[in-house]
Amino acid sequence: MNGNRALLDSNIIIYLSKREVPLSFLDQFDEHYISVITYMV
Repeated sequence: MNGNRALLDSNIIIYLSKREVPLSFLDQFDEHYISVITYMV
């Protein structure tokens, strides 16, 4: 498997929702995943 992948945890999701990190941050990754622990909360 090649490509850039991102595993998003609760912190980055919170920062993205508060616009503390620009949404363009996600453009550098080909695939996005949310951690199981974050998904459970």
